[in-house]
Amino acid sequence: MVIAPSWADPAQDAMAKLNELSRQAEQTTEAMHSAQLDLNDKLAAQRAADKKHNDDQAAVDAAKVHLASYQNSVNNLAAAAYMGGRVDGMQAILTAGSPQGLIDKLAVQRVMATQMASQMKSYRIAGEQAAKAERESAKSAADAKSAAEQAAAVRASLQSKQSQLQVQIAVVKSQYMSLTADQRTALANPAPAAVPRRRRRRPVPRRRKRHPRTRAGAG
Repeated sequence: MVIAPSWADPAQDAMAKLNELSRQAEQTTEAMHSAQLDLNDKLAAQRAADKKHNDDQAAVDAAKVHLASYQNSVNNLAAAAYMGGRVDGMQAILTAGSPQGLIDKLAVQRVMATQMASQMKSYRIAGEQAAKAERESAKSAADAKSAAEQAAAVRASLQSKQSQLQVQIAVVKSQYMSLTADQRTALANPAPAAVPRRRRRRPVPRRRKRHPRTRAGAG
């Protein structure tokens, strides 16, 4: 267990707390900025998903109208065929009053058969398009719901960070107000860090050259 020294400076401790609170507030501000950008992206995705769903729903409505028109045509052709009776080639010959009547009857049957086949094909295609539009509409609705939920979650996170920042700012202000005038001045104008002085090298003394001594009387 580390025991704080009894001689710790309360002023330095207050300034250290203030600096730490300021740092935390800056981090929260950066987190809020990132959350705001994320929220903007989520809202744009939600708008795009809503537009896609509206377009898909309009396609569903148009496909249903198209399908209903083919349904009426198919019903009318089926009713006409039922009222006219199914007549094969032999029965047409036997019931025809004249060669021209036979030709006309066979021509009408051929046209009705062609129209029926064409209308049934169009009816089937319209039904497939309506079913596809329904599936796409359901998917886009789910995407829009997911985008809305994500946007709501990011918005809640942003609001939480805003509340956290407000608390931190209040604490920083309270801590700042507790500082003395000298502490506030020191905080506004921090002293520059001391640069260590380089030690000078002492010059190395040169050695004197020794000259050989001359003996007295030599020479």
